[in-house]
Amino acid sequence: MKIEEKILQGAIYRLQKIKQPFRTVAGLLAGLMIFGGIAHALDQMFVSGDERARISWHYFYEDAGNIDNIYLGSSHVFYDIDPTILDQLSGQYNFNLATPEQRLNGSYYLLREADRINELSHVYLELYYVCNYSDTEVFDYTRNWWNTDYMKPSLNKTAYLLTLGGPEQYINTMLPFSRYRASLGDWEQIKTNMERKSQEKFINYQYEEAYEDGNGIDICEGQGFYKSTRKYVDGRKLYQQNEILTDYTIGKRNGAYCHDIVEYCKKKEIPVTLFISPIYDLQLISTVDYDDYTTALRAFAEEQGVPFYDFNLAREEYLPVQDGKYFRDSGHLNQYGAEKFTPFFYQVVSGEEAENKKYFCDSYEERLRESAPAVYGIYVEKVEEGDRSRRLCVASNRDTGMEYRIILTPDGKRRRQIMME
Repeated sequence: MKIEEKILQGAIYRLQKIKQPFRTVAGLLAGLMIFGGIAHALDQMFVSGDERARISWHYFYEDAGNIDNIYLGSSHVFYDIDPTILDQLSGQYNFNLATPEQRLNGSYYLLREADRINELSHVYLELYYVCNYSDTEVFDYTRNWWNTDYMKPSLNKTAYLLTLGGPEQYINTMLPFSRYRASLGDWEQIKTNMERKSQEKFINYQYEEAYEDGNGIDICEGQGFYKSTRKYVDGRKLYQQNEILTDYTIGKRNGAYCHDIVEYCKKKEIPVTLFISPIYDLQLISTVDYDDYTTALRAFAEEQGVPFYDFNLAREEYLPVQDGKYFRDSGHLNQYGAEKFTPFFYQVVSGEEAENKKYFCDSYEERLRESAPAVYGIYVEKVEEGDRSRRLCVASNRDTGMEYRIILTPDGKRRRQIMME
């Protein structure tokens, strides 16, 4: 064999050796692409998360780079605060990055996501007590999946995903379709999902829900705001008591995440304000020792040196919303309530803390005493597990000096309409 042929064969051999790793990498990449395509198709077939969260995340990424002020929290944010009103008042761009029953661990990673792609001017964190007073649901998978399923890939998202349970939950968290493996052969469910996802409203990220009783409609307005025209009518003012805060203020892990949020903002030199949205008094009166919760948050805010406002303590003359026409249910304002609350919210958070004290009572009990005598509905007192007895309690802001007449009438659907006089 000639020397030239030997050199050529050696070069070919070395080239083949070099190519082998590239072939392996290319094969792996191709395999990952195929797997990703299959996973995406299965997600389309089976995954059915919260539509409000999906739409909010879509608009959030559409607005990337333009957001000045971010609002974090649960549905008490996206029903109560109208960002378009704030835009007009502040001259900045505001976005409600709130998701249903958002937990504080979620709020922390959502803050990081918002800061990652925007130059934030201010962060507002709503602290609804039902989501925060107990640690039992800090890492509630469903509520967190409503975020992680729609977040774009990033190191922040990976960090968030890795906090959600141990290795036994990684598959469910990383591959959403795997949560539905018990229904893999349910072709009726697949058909229903695919039909819903082929509708124009779904494709165009539009949300509109009309209520069967004809009382109102919910519409997504963009910027994370959900406008509701539903009104909290007298016949529906029956509330199941489920919050007793005597032994709780804010959970230990929730408190740690709240601290992390404040510290993150301080490190990044982003002003942060803590607040609680107004709730209809029927729910709050049924809540035992609510003042313990708000007192604990006030102490935390003072320790951290950040503003905190509980709008349930706002004097009625400044925030007159305790009327069913301003609420869609016991916990959320409707469009008309948001139109009243949002300008007052801005007036407070844009003002000086010392000057704002005149707007608020020191406690919820004081605010009830200051308000005109009123009846807000009936709540069912919580009883011990196994006890089938129930006690109906009138939700009033007076213990004495008032008379009530309660009328219970069947409405034909195994429910009772309640009229208070």
